[in-house]
Amino acid sequence: MSRKILSIVLLALMVILVTACSPIKQVNLTAADKDSQVEVKVGGQIIITLDSNPSTGYNWETKDLDTAMFEQVGDPTFTISDPGLVGSGGTLTLTFNVLKAGTTPLTLVYHRPWETGVDPIDTFEVTVTVK
Repeated sequence: MSRKILSIVLLALMVILVTACSPIKQVNLTAADKDSQVEVKVGGQIIITLDSNPSTGYNWETKDLDTAMFEQVGDPTFTISDPGLVGSGGTLTLTFNVLKAGTTPLTLVYHRPWETGVDPIDTFEVTVTVK
């Protein structure tokens, strides 16, 4: 009987250790995380959701993306806040796969892409440490 209990305890400890050492699968960021520092493991994802209103021509885009560390997954996804209101704002979600270890900023700018020589009206930046 004691061997069986010992085996169960050891199995439970192994499950706990494996779970504790698993890489962070997903880090979700919002405007509240602007200018902060985040930590994620290689192979994880960073998902950023920010207020947006593309009907005004403004859009969130990456600025100087470190493509050795991050890969943008697909196109950003816009979710309208009031489907019954034409031109309604909402949120834009961008997803990034984390490719390798290091520390680098992840910067998004809110601007009209066709306007040159004009500063963005907002910037979202976090410092990402990948382990």
